[in-house]
Amino acid sequence: MAQSAETSPADETRGRAEELVNELVANGDLDNLVHLARLVGSAQDALNDEMVGRLAATAAGGLDMLDRANRAGVARALPAIAQLVENGDMDNLVQLARVMGSAQDALSDEMVGRLAATAAGGLDMLDRAQRSGIARGLPALEAFIENGDLDLVVQLARLVASAQDALTDDMIGRLARVAAESMVLVDRLTRSEGFLRLIGLLERPDIQDTLAALLEAVASAREAGAGTPSKGGLGGAVRLMSEPGTQDALRFMARISQALSAR
Repeated sequence: MAQSAETSPADETRGRAEELVNELVANGDLDNLVHLARLVGSAQDALNDEMVGRLAATAAGGLDMLDRANRAGVARALPAIAQLVENGDMDNLVQLARVMGSAQDALSDEMVGRLAATAAGGLDMLDRAQRSGIARGLPALEAFIENGDLDLVVQLARLVASAQDALTDDMIGRLARVAAESMVLVDRLTRSEGFLRLIGLLERPDIQDTLAALLEAVASAREAGAGTPSKGGLGGAVRLMSEPGTQDALRFMARISQALSAR
């Protein structure tokens, strides 16, 4: 009776196991454990030594990458990366990286050399422009552009270029000779005192009026003489001399002769 009343530890363990099994059966977890055990067994049967080595290498690489990312402080960049993903900027960065990769693949050594030479030439030109002080001339150039004078300068340059293209050596020689003779003539006229006196007289208003009247008189005389011709003869000469206008003309010519003789 004493032995039946006392319960051994094995019986207690068996009782607890039966209770757990009953609970697993009631909850349906026993079936899940059986399926999981079958899945693990199938995986163990399917995995060979090579696959196990690959999985181990992959797991080791993943753990190493996680360790390096943790040491590099990638966790601090996760909010910024999340914001880029939410704003759609991550797609733009990916597309930009693809464009740059395509450009790098398309660029050959010759094209890279040309681009480098072009960039160097541009920088050299900017340096020379900066040293020459061209920035001080930009306001004047801007004023030329606003006033339209730059277009006139361009047209004038085109006209000069067209003239240079049209001029032959013979024409240039002739123009040079004409210019030289003109300079000689101008030099001789400026040295002549009589020419300078004549220019001074022509600047006087009374001389100008007299010359104008003389030219008008010559023109009217030619128009009057172009009408009926003279009859001639001594009688016509006497009648012409007896006219007051003829006498006034002779008197005027006599005064001119006296003035010239006095000078």
